[in-house]
Amino acid sequence: MDKTSLEDLNNILSHYKERYREVRKEIKEIEEKEKNLKRELETVRNHLNYYESLVSDMKKMMEGRKNIDFLDQL
Repeated sequence: MDKTSLEDLNNILSHYKERYREVRKEIKEIEEKEKNLKRELETVRNHLNYYESLVSDMKKMMEGRKNIDFLDQL
């Protein structure tokens, strides 16, 4: 191989190394976003469970009362 082709190969290799680093960085960022989204999803699930339980309890309370005006409870 001549010197020019070696330089070309080095340039190509350098380019791909840089691209590799960029892709790795993007993957790490995406993985971090995924972790954050999973934490947020867990928080939403917890809130949903809480509110579903609250609504269920309120329905049970309302079923136990007969024809009481909602405003009277305030």
